Amino acid sequence: MKGNFHRFDAHVHVGKWQTPDFAGRSSDLDDVSSVLADAGLTGALLMPTDAVDNQGLLEAIRAFDTDMNLLFAAWIDPEAPGLKAFLDHGDVRALKFHPSFQRRPITDESFRPFLELAARRGLPVVVHCGRWREVAGFELALEAASRYPGVPFVLSHMGGDSAELVLGAARAIGDNHLQNVYLGTESIREYWLVQRALDIVGPRRVVFGSDHNLNHPASFLAVVEALDISSAERNLVLGGNAKRLFGSGSGPGA
Repeated sequence: MKGNFHRFDAHVHVGKWQTPDFAGRSSDLDDVSSVLADAGLTGALLMPTDAVDNQGLLEAIRAFDTDMNLLFAAWIDPEAPGLKAFLDHGDVRALKFHPSFQRRPITDESFRPFLELAARRGLPVVVHCGRWREVAGFELALEAASRYPGVPFVLSHMGGDSAELVLGAARAIGDNHLQNVYLGTESIREYWLVQRALDIVGPRRVVFGSDHNLNHPASFLAVVEALDISSAERNLVLGGNAKRLFGSGSGPGA
């Protein structure tokens, strides 16, 4: 049924990638929903690719006939015309920041109006973290989270897709007592690394994501299934935490 967060993928892209790194990889809602269903998922947080077609994706979700719980996250390009007006309507469930593609850290002044909007609206922020530390380091995301303590921040790739960065992010969350920060599992293949991070921050602070259409969600569901946690804790990671973060409102998938 719609509104089902039983197994929810909190990081899914729809559309065609512009960067040559992804070789023209493309998908539409038919493709994505089929993959999600085959993996046993009941819903997803959908966001555009680097083409930044927010309007096109939102319209496609609205028109798509499905029982899946498909929610919309807007990609924030501060230079995109009409973005502020677009964000005024209530179908936006989260804001996606990708500092590496925008070539500026999330602490850049150009992102400030959108973080303030997230604070006013109570919107979660999903922020890419990676190995380009000067622009996409988890430390910058945590600095932004400390400035906006009322905004939930989900650090994609658990803070950076390497053992040093994942464990560094997990420890920094605890050391700085950041109650508004979560770790997204997308692209982390090592079950032991997810386990160690989860042991540090706790199961209520880890959110399942796959980074489909680049990865297959079944690969990362297997990582979560391999964790040494209780069924209740696994349910939090696979959907319960996402429900707390993204489940309010009356978006197109509600």
